[in-house]
Amino acid sequence: MLKVCVISPLYHLSLGGIGRQAQLLSEKLTEKGVSIFVIARRMKGMPSVVFEPKVCVYRAWSLKPYLHNLEEVRLVNILVSLTFSMSCALFLLWNRKDYDIVHFHGASLPLILNLPLLKFLKKKAIAKVAAANIGTEAGSLKGRYFIFSDCILRIMKKTDLFIATTAEIVEGLHRDGLAEKVRRIPNFIEPSLFSPPASGEKPALRRRWGLPDKLIVTFSGRFVERKGIKFLVKAWQEVIEEFPDARLVMLGDGTHLSRMKTLAEQLSIDEYIFFKGQTDDVADFLRTSDVYVLPSLQEGMPNSLLEAMACGLPVIASRIGGVVDVVEDGKSGILFEAGDVSGLASAMVRLLNDSELRLKLGTEARRRVVENFSIDRIADEYIKLYKEVLN
Repeated sequence: MLKVCVISPLYHLSLGGIGRQAQLLSEKLTEKGVSIFVIARRMKGMPSVVFEPKVCVYRAWSLKPYLHNLEEVRLVNILVSLTFSMSCALFLLWNRKDYDIVHFHGASLPLILNLPLLKFLKKKAIAKVAAANIGTEAGSLKGRYFIFSDCILRIMKKTDLFIATTAEIVEGLHRDGLAEKVRRIPNFIEPSLFSPPASGEKPALRRRWGLPDKLIVTFSGRFVERKGIKFLVKAWQEVIEEFPDARLVMLGDGTHLSRMKTLAEQLSIDEYIFFKGQTDDVADFLRTSDVYVLPSLQEGMPNSLLEAMACGLPVIASRIGGVVDVVEDGKSGILFEAGDVSGLASAMVRLLNDSELRLKLGTEARRRVVENFSIDRIADEYIKLYKEVLN
């Protein structure tokens, strides 16, 4: 039997794509017969969620349990990662008979600090790189931290295999000198959880969530700088000049949420935007929508985009990173240049004007993600990869 330890600091459906991917994949692999236990951060203030009881989850101590976003390179975030990494080491040592492979979701400090121990214990280590060019993971380290970059990369080379979800991440790993240890496996969705609305379901869901019977454009994700949400709010001012009855629904939380509310007030468009905050009912909101927008400046392979496409929505997304690996411009969605407010506004107006085009793009989007990004298919790829690494 395959015995795998999963290390995922943000192992939770509601704390971003990497945590959601870790939880869903671990549960699917367990369903397929892999023996898995998880080491995750002990956190507070998280939304409630149901975990698969067959997957044992150890919650390891770290500083700042209320701090959920560790993207930025700040001293407090480094200290949180350091303390979590040390807690991981104790779990790995104590449970060393229960695993042969450690699967890191993220290729940053927990991987770097625990690789020497895993090599001493003669265990295999694989790491999924979550995003490109953020400066905290393999694939974006070379030359960033002066002489320390070379030291970090020498340690990183002890990793048995890196998993890249996008072509951009593969290129970054090549630049970091890790080309010979890269495998391309995309992110995934669960088609049964994210699917188009049944007949008559959309109006009922709109009533349930207090949304009007109007054309609705939706964004879901964290309210942070790299998501490009300020460009969406600014573009929405142009959209409502042509479609005053349309509404923008924004799902999520983060450091920029209050800024976006203020910006909407300054532009006098706050009555045309619904800020719904963090929710566990993303699929419901997607089924109430007519168009989905992702205006990000930087992404790996965005889960929110896959989920929207699985719900049969026509998508508008910036031409970046893993987005171009998922969306075929003009066929399964519309791409625009990141940061181009007018280009984004034009794309939204185009789709709001054309119901036939919305249906065409949405149908193709659903077909594409179900055929290429379903969790069953991706889980089988991971099982095959685990066996290769052990052999």
